[in-house]
Amino acid sequence: MDSDNFDLIVIGGSANGSQAAYIAAKNKLNVAIIEEHDFIGLPEHCSGLFSYSGLNQLNSMPPEDIIFNKNIYGANIVSPNGKIFSVRKSDPHAIVCDRAAFDKFLLNRAIDEGAKVYQPYKAMSAKRSNKQIYLDIKSKNGDTISLTTPLVISGEGIRGSIANQLGLITPPKNKFVNAAQFYMTDLNEINQEMVEVYQTQKYAPDFFAWIIPMSNTTAKIGLGTSKKSAAKELEMIIKKHEILKNRCEGSDITRVTAGRIPITGPIKKTYTDNLMLVGDVAGQTKPTTGGGVVLGGLAGQIAGQIAVQCKLKNRYDSNFLKIYQKKWKKEMYSNLKRMLLVRNYMNNLSDYDVNILFNKLENKGIIQDIENLGHIDNQGVIVKKFMRTLSLYPFYFRTSFKLIKSFF
Repeated sequence: MDSDNFDLIVIGGSANGSQAAYIAAKNKLNVAIIEEHDFIGLPEHCSGLFSYSGLNQLNSMPPEDIIFNKNIYGANIVSPNGKIFSVRKSDPHAIVCDRAAFDKFLLNRAIDEGAKVYQPYKAMSAKRSNKQIYLDIKSKNGDTISLTTPLVISGEGIRGSIANQLGLITPPKNKFVNAAQFYMTDLNEINQEMVEVYQTQKYAPDFFAWIIPMSNTTAKIGLGTSKKSAAKELEMIIKKHEILKNRCEGSDITRVTAGRIPITGPIKKTYTDNLMLVGDVAGQTKPTTGGGVVLGGLAGQIAGQIAVQCKLKNRYDSNFLKIYQKKWKKEMYSNLKRMLLVRNYMNNLSDYDVNILFNKLENKGIIQDIENLGHIDNQGVIVKKFMRTLSLYPFYFRTSFKLIKSFF
């Protein structure tokens, strides 16, 4: 058994953990990253659709060679009865990239600043003693290393084992959705400038299906659902949904990815003595879409900055670390809570309800508001606008019980 001491240990080497490690290492902290998978970013759990504004805010624009499509202008949204309406920006709004390669890009940035990576090692146990965290990590061949640090940043994803051991309550597993995604080629009538979103309780209860174009013949086609087998549900919608069936006729699947997405909204407490949580384990994913790279990455960078302050002041106690939660909440909390309300509301609506809602959105010219105000990473702005749109109130009254239920 080897032993090492670090100023900071980051659990999880994917996007959010790497952001924290990068900021801390850049500011001369002695940082270790624990990554359990053989290859960073695999298995892939994300569509790789990121906004330009979010990537610029994080100073994390990926290199050209891992970008599949850099000209996503908006989305075609498909109602349960097949009606399509478009929300399109005047300029490119987002990119589609190789998510695994993106994670590797972010991890390499942290390594270049001096972070040390233990890979593939899994964080097995953690205990707090004498104002330090003692962390045991284990490789696949059974090698065990004991690490010591005054501060851990957990970006361990949905597992949350280390966070639980150190006293924090992570997102409830029964509030996750199961997701599957197929990389597909030889597709038909793909608009490579527009994402497609399929809102349907019939095929994707409690979430939605999507097409994220990589070119005019290739795309990532996926589905999230509260049902157990997302892959089977994805196969079903491809075979039976009239639009998707036509898109996929004669196509081939080249890669299959799957994962679970927390749509719980942020957890109550993301810090305690010697510990901060970032990303999925903190509930910092968008409940509307499941995306967590930009908001979780922003929280990761904030945590990295706080780690630097901890070192300077030699303070790792809960009273000092509460500034982390205060800072990330200022950036995104109200946005996340509004998105959670929308997710709960949409999950409570039937396909019949959604068809009526889509008709009202189209008939009242609200699409223009969505185009002007809508944003991939700040959907709370458009939610606020909808709540103030009087023309939608008859629908809200009609579904008032479901709306009230969404708050709880």
